[in-house]
Amino acid sequence: MSGVEDNNLDSEKLVNIWWTGVKYTYRSKTDVTLSWYQQRQNDFRLPPECSASAGFRASCAGTLNEVSTYLDHHFTKRFDGFAGIAYSYVDGGLAIAIPHGPGVPYNHHSNFAPTIGVPFAF
Repeated sequence: MSGVEDNNLDSEKLVNIWWTGVKYTYRSKTDVTLSWYQQRQNDFRLPPECSASAGFRASCAGTLNEVSTYLDHHFTKRFDGFAGIAYSYVDGGLAIAIPHGPGVPYNHHSNFAPTIGVPFAF
């Protein structure tokens, strides 16, 4: 059996997302980019049962922060090489692996994500 729950939030869920970044071009061939992102959510279950002793739930307030850097070098008009790395960290309700409470926390609250590539445009 299945059903649709159309009123599953006890209070309004608010998620705020913002970001900022800078890009610098060195000698018209190399671009360096640095970015920062943040996502915040509020407690949206009533009554809030959000504490380390009660066990965090996905409905608890939480934060995700991510910072990344990216280097792109243009060898020719059609051939680039790039490399980058991103680091992210979550806490609170955003650090729950299973979204129904009390949640199972992630094994690691942080993550490194490297990338590298060499695209050729036709």
